[in-house]
Amino acid sequence: MVEHALERTYTPPILKGTGLLEATVLGPVGARVQGTPVPVKGRLGRTVLAVLALAGRQPVSVDRLIDALWGERPPATARTQVHIQVSKLRAALDRAGAAAAVVTVPSGYLLDCLADVGEVRRLLSAARAAGDPADAAGLLRSALDRWTGTPLGGVSAHLAGAELPRLDELRICLAEEWIDAEIACGRASRLLPELTALVQAHPLREGLHRRRMLALHRAGRRADALAAFQEARRVLRDELGVDPSRELLALEAEILSVEAPPAVTVVPAQLPPRASGFAGRDPEAATIRAALARRTDAPPLVLVTGMPGIGKTALAVHAGAASAHAYPDGQLYADLRGADARPAASHEILASFLRALGVPARSVPAGVEERTAEFRSRTAGKRVLVVLDNAATARQIEPLLTAGPGCATIVTSRSVLPEVEPSVRVPLAPLSDEVAATVLANAAGAARLTEGERTVATVLEACGGVPLALRIAGAQLAAYPKLSVAELAARLSDESRRMRELVAGQRSVRDSLDASFRLLERDARAAMLALAAIGSPTFTGWPLAAALDVPLPRTDEVLAHLCAMNLLDRAGPGRDGVPRYRMHDLVRAYCRTVGPSLAPPALDRLAGWAVALTRHAHEGMLGLPAGYPVLAETAARLGQDVLGRVVREPLPWLGADVDVLLAVFGLAVRGGLPRPAAALLLVLRAPLVRLDLADHGARAGARLANVAGADPVVRVTAALVAATARMHRGRYADVVAILTEVPLADVDLALRAEVLTKLGDAYERCRDWPRAITAAREAVVCFRKSGNLAGMSGGHATLAALYRDHLGDLRAARLHGTKALRLADAAGDWKTRAQVRLVVSRTALACGDAAAAAGLAEEARVLSEGNGDPIGQTWCLTAEADAHRANGDLPAARRSADRALGLARRIRRPDAESAALLALASIELAAGDRAAARRVAHASLRLQDRFDSPVERVGVEKVLAEIDCQVPSGAGR
Repeated sequence: MVEHALERTYTPPILKGTGLLEATVLGPVGARVQGTPVPVKGRLGRTVLAVLALAGRQPVSVDRLIDALWGERPPATARTQVHIQVSKLRAALDRAGAAAAVVTVPSGYLLDCLADVGEVRRLLSAARAAGDPADAAGLLRSALDRWTGTPLGGVSAHLAGAELPRLDELRICLAEEWIDAEIACGRASRLLPELTALVQAHPLREGLHRRRMLALHRAGRRADALAAFQEARRVLRDELGVDPSRELLALEAEILSVEAPPAVTVVPAQLPPRASGFAGRDPEAATIRAALARRTDAPPLVLVTGMPGIGKTALAVHAGAASAHAYPDGQLYADLRGADARPAASHEILASFLRALGVPARSVPAGVEERTAEFRSRTAGKRVLVVLDNAATARQIEPLLTAGPGCATIVTSRSVLPEVEPSVRVPLAPLSDEVAATVLANAAGAARLTEGERTVATVLEACGGVPLALRIAGAQLAAYPKLSVAELAARLSDESRRMRELVAGQRSVRDSLDASFRLLERDARAAMLALAAIGSPTFTGWPLAAALDVPLPRTDEVLAHLCAMNLLDRAGPGRDGVPRYRMHDLVRAYCRTVGPSLAPPALDRLAGWAVALTRHAHEGMLGLPAGYPVLAETAARLGQDVLGRVVREPLPWLGADVDVLLAVFGLAVRGGLPRPAAALLLVLRAPLVRLDLADHGARAGARLANVAGADPVVRVTAALVAATARMHRGRYADVVAILTEVPLADVDLALRAEVLTKLGDAYERCRDWPRAITAAREAVVCFRKSGNLAGMSGGHATLAALYRDHLGDLRAARLHGTKALRLADAAGDWKTRAQVRLVVSRTALACGDAAAAAGLAEEARVLSEGNGDPIGQTWCLTAEADAHRANGDLPAARRSADRALGLARRIRRPDAESAALLALASIELAAGDRAAARRVAHASLRLQDRFDSPVERVGVEKVLAEIDCQVPSGAGR
């Protein structure tokens, strides 16, 4: 019947050129074209859209838009900004196919659209014209359903302050007329939950008190109706100082005059009032309503799950109330207290349900099975909605489920309840930033959030999209007018006090999490505290195996249990393809107030595991053993089964777990374990560079230096890590300054050789040839004494490059290059073989053997590519380009140089980018295009400002001189 009334009273027009544009203002402001959302960005853009939509296809002046955007204090550029915002709106609509929706008229602008508020007014007119109260009720209910949250969500405070009172008044008028129509249809009892909520929200509106009295009276609850009159009398006298109206007094007299109330069927209406300020969850609510509307042989069962405070109850009540009209025989509600130490007993809930369904207390059966049977008999053939809130287990809810296909049940639980088989599962995630902002504004009042988007964003971030936290934060602002948003943001940003701040009366985020935490087993509680202390954004099970000293398979069980309790989330696979987990920021902050740090034995084990796993990955990535004594001293002894299970692929694992490893490093530094911290950083050094995280290494090196004290190994490691980061960014003078201050005499040969090698490279880049050669020779001696063939090979390769490029001694260069090749092949690791081949390729090119140079550079590149080394690939490609150019194959040279340039830019290496550009300049010169050569060479020279290598600058200046002299460039450097 309702559908027919809608069809004959209102048919939406087809808009010309707008693609059927719909605008919504009765909730978060937005627009859709043919059902597809149109992105309208920013508070200013949404405000312009809302003003135009509210105007109902009438022109809106620019002055009106300025008032809505900025009130009485508009900026000097207000008119320009209005035109900009209208242009942005028009462009967004144009992309969505509604090009002509925004119309410019002499007096301003108008929007050709279907606005929800216009639809509401049309439905209201149709309802008033309908002759049948059932038709009117349907039309009015349809109008009320157009509200999807607090109206004008996301607009300026000026517009909200001006228009919200009018829209609220419209909604109350609709609600009152809908209630009148429903009462006229004889459906008074099912109105009572909504009427109670409306009276609580608008206690001074006498018409609502009168309608509540009438509904109670018509539902056969004479005493409650008279009590409602007394409550109305008290509120009106206390708040307004007036007596009830004649109309209210007449209704009281009518109720008193009825000796025996008419017999009525007991229709329970137990749903709690809808949560004030509820917003968002539109897809989830639609899923629930669709499930409740579906008619099958089995009654629908909806399971809503999520972490504490995520809004499960609010959504269940919201969706249940929206569907209550489809369940005219009643709505039952029970809090199962699943997070309490003693959850509600099923037989007690059944007793309360039976009493609500009209069974006298003395007639309620004694046993739970008999009560279940009676409950199912009483609901058979009826349409009853049951909401079971905060369930603990499937066993608790099973006796409370109806059997009749006309009934339905919504269950909420902090646990995923895997043994339950619902019609649909509705897991709740944290709210998006936009919806979270609406919830906060609903609780605080939009006028309280005008201090600046940045401070509001800080509050939103601290609340993490959790509705309970957002409502509490908003309540704080509403209750304390002198509390600024900035001050609240500062308090919530301090993780140590966040739990103390998120309290409002009886509501507390901490209490909500406490309830879940008490339900955990000992291992699960310890796991939560350990993971919170580590603090990594994502993680797998190995940190728990280390911290809790449990077998690795046991951690899978614990993590699965915590996910089932919605205290952890599955984060998807990391770079290594292994599934990871994450902990919500509020849960982490809570856990840190319960147990803020790891015990020393747990931290020792965790650091030892981190060192052992990272050393294993380091060796697998570079293909050679890490022979630093500090590793043997600090690494845990892990079997190959554990190493292979955790580190499946070295570099992908390091990329996936780098946050965990850096977090463990930080804990070791703070926990007084400088040697394990140094060992971990020593083997993380190369992976951090490979992952383009050298800056993280620099910061970690600085932290390690602060706690090094007199320990030479820790001091040298900190300096070496800092120097590696500077080297990666081309700050070679810094490398010299850092490494010349370290106490090399007191450290082992392996660490000493590493420092000398890095120092020799830096001296060479700074054109200090004698010191470069001395450092390289001393490094070779250290490598020889320690039996490190790969290190000896690298040292000879460095000497070959020094003799070739800077002393002009090609004979010595070839000699050292031959030794380097022999030692590299004997050592067998790919990285040394690639680096040495690159050096020998340059030597061959200097000796005029371009073909040999190209072959060696290609071999080096293949090794780098096969082992995922993009930095090495760039240098190899540059060497190939120079060799092909010298051999006269300019197309091949250009291809190699272009690849080197693209790769250098992707990995953000200015020194490699400069070298690739230099190769391209030489190619352009060889091709006879002096202008292009000069342009590219100058681009290479400009990059020199981003790193401090004098030797690189000399190379560029040499090519520029060749260009100016019109001399074709010879063999490359």
